[in-house]
Amino acid sequence: MLNTRLKACADFITPGAHVCDVGTDHAQLAVYLLEAGIADEVIASDIGEGPLQAAQRTIDAHGLSGQIRTILSDGLQNIPPEGLTHIVIAGMGGETIIHILENCPFPLDPVKLILQPMTKARELRKWLYRAGFALSAETCVRDDRYLYAVMQAQYSGTSYAADAAAECLGALDLCQPASQDYAQRVYAQLCKARDGRRSAGQLEEPYASEAELIRKRMEEFQ
Repeated sequence: MLNTRLKACADFITPGAHVCDVGTDHAQLAVYLLEAGIADEVIASDIGEGPLQAAQRTIDAHGLSGQIRTILSDGLQNIPPEGLTHIVIAGMGGETIIHILENCPFPLDPVKLILQPMTKARELRKWLYRAGFALSAETCVRDDRYLYAVMQAQYSGTSYAADAAAECLGALDLCQPASQDYAQRVYAQLCKARDGRRSAGQLEEPYASEAELIRKRMEEFQ
C-alpha cells in the first residue's frame, strides 16, 4: 500500500507510461504503477546497493522482474533515456532534487517530471522556473502531521524569475483543503520572519511584501 506522498506521485502518471523511479528504495511505487495498469515499464533506480537489493526482493515477490528493471545509479547518471515518458524523484530534499536534475546527462525536454521534495520546495520551484521548466500541475498531501507539495513539471524552454507567490505556492489549487493549509503555513512563516525583523529594528523586506503576495493569492480562492 502506497503512502499518501507516493500515491500523489502515481496520480500524475499517465497510462502507458515508461517511468524511472529515482531513489526507489523498496520499489513500492514501481510495483504499484504496474499492478494498477498505469505504467507499461518501470526503471527502479537507487544510489545504494542495499536499497536496490531490497527493491529487487519486492519486485521478485510480486513476479514483476520482467517489467521492472533495477539500475544502480547516482541520480540519473546511468539511466537510459530511450522511451522515458516520466521521471519520479520523491522523498528527497529539494536541493538534492536540483542536483540530480542539473547533472542529468540527457535532455529532459520530452519527459514529465514528478517531484516531491521533503524540504526546500520553494528553492526547487525557483530553480525549475529559471531552468526553463513550467509547473503544469501541483497538489499537496498530508503525511502524518506534515504537508508536502507534489509537482509535475515539464521543460518549456522559457526561463523567468517568478514572484514569491509562484515560488512558494507554485501551481497549487488553493481550493483543496490541504493546499489551503500549506498556504497558511507559508504565510505564517513569512509573517514570523517579518515580525522578527521588525522586533529587531531591521527592515521588514522582503518578508512583508512576500507575505502580502501570499495573502492576496489565498484571498482569490476564498
